[in-house]
Amino acid sequence: MRLWDKDVLNSEQEDAIFCPGNVLLVACPGSGKTRALTYKIAYELDRLNSSTRSVIAITYTNAAAEEIKERIELIGVDTNRLWIGTIHSFCLEWILRPYHHLLEDFKFGFKIASPHDYEDLMDEICRPYQNPQIRAGQCGYYYTSTNMVISDSSITRRPKIERILRSYHARLIEERTMDFEMILYYSHLIIVSFPAVAKILTLIFAHILVDEYQDTKEIQYSILTKIISAGHGRTLAFIVGDPNQSIYQSMGGYSMSIEELIQRSGAHFTAKFLTGNYRSSSEIIEYFDHYKTTDNVIEPRGVHHSYESKITYNSTVELNDLVEEITRLITVNVNVLNIFPEEICVIGPRWIPLALLTRALMVRMPEFNFNGPGMAPFARDYDNFFFKLCRIALTEPSPDLYVRRLKWAGEIIDELTNLGFNCSKITAKMLLKTVNQITIEENNGIEYLRLFFDSFLNHFDIHKPSSAQLTAHYEAFFRASERRIQSLLREGQDYIITIENFRRVFRQRDGITVSTIHGVKGAEFDTVIVFALLEDYVPHFSDGDRDGSAKKTLYVACSRAKRNLHLISERGRPRAAWLGGHYEPTTVLHNHDFDYDVF
Repeated sequence: MRLWDKDVLNSEQEDAIFCPGNVLLVACPGSGKTRALTYKIAYELDRLNSSTRSVIAITYTNAAAEEIKERIELIGVDTNRLWIGTIHSFCLEWILRPYHHLLEDFKFGFKIASPHDYEDLMDEICRPYQNPQIRAGQCGYYYTSTNMVISDSSITRRPKIERILRSYHARLIEERTMDFEMILYYSHLIIVSFPAVAKILTLIFAHILVDEYQDTKEIQYSILTKIISAGHGRTLAFIVGDPNQSIYQSMGGYSMSIEELIQRSGAHFTAKFLTGNYRSSSEIIEYFDHYKTTDNVIEPRGVHHSYESKITYNSTVELNDLVEEITRLITVNVNVLNIFPEEICVIGPRWIPLALLTRALMVRMPEFNFNGPGMAPFARDYDNFFFKLCRIALTEPSPDLYVRRLKWAGEIIDELTNLGFNCSKITAKMLLKTVNQITIEENNGIEYLRLFFDSFLNHFDIHKPSSAQLTAHYEAFFRASERRIQSLLREGQDYIITIENFRRVFRQRDGITVSTIHGVKGAEFDTVIVFALLEDYVPHFSDGDRDGSAKKTLYVACSRAKRNLHLISERGRPRAAWLGGHYEPTTVLHNHDFDYDVF
């Protein structure tokens, strides 16, 4: 039975979806990669002929997982046998929780450290290390299948960072706690040390689908390919991404070649390609194609392909005039080029200058709304129960949100069950109805959530003190949120504490988006404005392959634009005091001989 109408997918997408066996799908920007992945999941779910088997989909973010699952439900396919989430959630759900007893360090159980738990512990351990001072932010690391890699390249700091990380890991193990990197390390250890686990998983997994493979770490590839290998063809893979958009190298992400996939998994893979860009104008495509690091074919096929784009580059504007310049660009795009505000995105490579700029733009342009994940006034910890609850608390009942809120309600019930509470008599509809009846009169966002959470728990007779885990989630949510709010208040963002601003976090995009380059991956806008295109920002100062990293970052940022693109390397942005001087324009951008528009 055909699940979709004839013109829903193009021939390249259908060719990849219907291809038998394992597939590596390389997709250029704007080619409908997510659509192809979505319909492939739907197709494989519909083909399942055993009630004991499932389809597994691994996405880079929780938001992507939610979006894809909702799209599949709209197609009309039953998602009861679909598991979709991030690689960390996958490892927790399918490897660590069922098999942690096989690990000597965690045989009696474990908990997950929140990002703020990590910061607190790291700050404590780093405190004695002075001359040179070692800060928590310099102690980044990740695991490969064979060793631990320290992100900091400084020869003088590395010995101290190694000692800090040894102390850090010892403390975590003592407290039976894992951070996100340890989730991968111990999952890999189980898969390698106990081959029967991988074999059991292949009896459950009919298909494993992976999105954004270019940002996948080597240890993640190792976990997945060992599972595929253990099945001897019982579990198939569909892996999607774009090597030119691999911008997480400093965190261990890279695009594995099809040859290495075959060698590691012992399975044959067929390469497929999506070459049509349905997003951008021909001029935009020609521009960002200059920055590609891997050969590919991109053909303009969208409705904007013949649009006469405005592509500008400003390397003369002073830092003190940056807000005025971006204000001018937004105004001209809205008033002259007839671009809707919600189709404009302002991108910066780092959150701190982006947050400061956003605040200045809000003051300078009060007639516009500005939205962005970095402006969330509370902690976005998707594994925290109270973050899941606040999604319902901060959204209004409406037909458009009913399905999504009902799904969130189901997740809350599942989480309470995992925490040891008996929820057998609670349905998602019942929970949602109760939540909709809770009325709180409070303008302060944090206090509103405290009152809401307490009312919710009281209604369902859930006693927080009876569960150490629930209490830990509660304390972690508010500790992290209050820290975040204090940071935003220090930046002058006084408006951040109101309940109205809290509610804006989960609303549909209704204004100008502000985001980092990493945060905007997968999105698209009529007009994109990128600032702080400066050496040591783009590329990041810690990147080894500086030109390659800068090209990939520019490729991602520029390929978000459908119609207009404005690039800025502002002058006068000061470097750290001990370095002196000012940042210079990103070299690969500044040296690009392109006939920019005067705008």
